[in-house]
Amino acid sequence: MPIVRKVQGVLCPVQDLARAKAFYGDTLGLPLRREDPEGRWAEFGPPRGLGILLHQGAAGSGGGAMFPVRNAQRALRRLKRLGVQVGDLVEVPGVMVIGTFYDPDGNPHHLVQPLLPKAPRRRRAPEGGEVAPPEAQP
Repeated sequence: MPIVRKVQGVLCPVQDLARAKAFYGDTLGLPLRREDPEGRWAEFGPPRGLGILLHQGAAGSGGGAMFPVRNAQRALRRLKRLGVQVGDLVEVPGVMVIGTFYDPDGNPHHLVQPLLPKAPRRRRAPEGGEVAPPEAQP
């Protein structure tokens, strides 16, 4: 069974989050998906597909690909058993758990376990009408 099944996005450390937000949002025109009210991170990207998660930090402090997993701790332990160099497991309270691992060249990558509740999936509306989320239907 594979440890990861898809790429969620890219983690990008930035020295000045306000400047980076202006670049990714205003200059490149990427929509802001969500951001930390305390100003530590912001995520940009189209509504579907990969996103860029900017986080306040020095260059070289944790960039790389992000891979969504159900249980970051278990996946990190499995990688370690396979001889992969692993780093710390960090929780962003209420948002995600991130486990860092390194490829053979020392590039950091991250296993991401979301802690935010998933938004209900919307069913495709028939022509001329809206359809409520599945749990709201009789």
